[in-house]
Amino acid sequence: MYRVVICDDEATSLQINQILTEQVLEEAGIEYEIATFDDMRKMTAALSDEKAEYDVLLCDILAVGMNGIEAAKELRRLGEKLPIIFISSTAEFALEGYSVNALRYLQKPIDIEKLREALMEAHQNSEDGEALKFQVADRFYKIPFSDIDYLESCGRDTDIITKDERISVHMKFSDMEKRLPADMFLRCHRSYIINLAQAKDLARYRFLTKKGVEIPVSQLQYNETKRRFVKFQ
Repeated sequence: MYRVVICDDEATSLQINQILTEQVLEEAGIEYEIATFDDMRKMTAALSDEKAEYDVLLCDILAVGMNGIEAAKELRRLGEKLPIIFISSTAEFALEGYSVNALRYLQKPIDIEKLREALMEAHQNSEDGEALKFQVADRFYKIPFSDIDYLESCGRDTDIITKDERISVHMKFSDMEKRLPADMFLRCHRSYIINLAQAKDLARYRFLTKKGVEIPVSQLQYNETKRRFVKFQ
């Protein structure tokens, strides 16, 4: 499910943006949900909620009260990394869009082909961001993060344990850790990173996975590990 947020304080523009977005996603065969807002502050508050899960934001820039750039800066300050597509009737703020790492800047009236390009780019980035990609010899892997149970450091290699197999990758453990989403994976021991979604329970100094595998937890990291596990649950 691809989740889109559209924010514009002009009712007509909001409706047009929604209709065009629906047309693009339906033609692409992408299952979607769209949330609309006519107030920047309400939109920012909604996206700042830890339980909120959205994939792209289409945001007008000129708005009463808080404008789109200000809203984007607040979202970035709070750690929200979703792609932002700015929409505006003027190019005046185009350069400021780079300060918040905006994906695209579209001018009104929206050209549906340019909107299509922006949405497809955001969707592709979202798809790529849901999997771990690497190469072993002449074989290329693209493993959904949800299929990974845990990772284990084995000398200069990293073993990736999935639902179906153990794959050995010639990569430093610390480098592999950087490629994993921090909200989903936790390095609970110098030699282990666990997918919190695959953890069944946590006892003192060990995790038990849903498959019954025990994963050690460092004594020094136990309290932080427990906090992270409880928060994830």
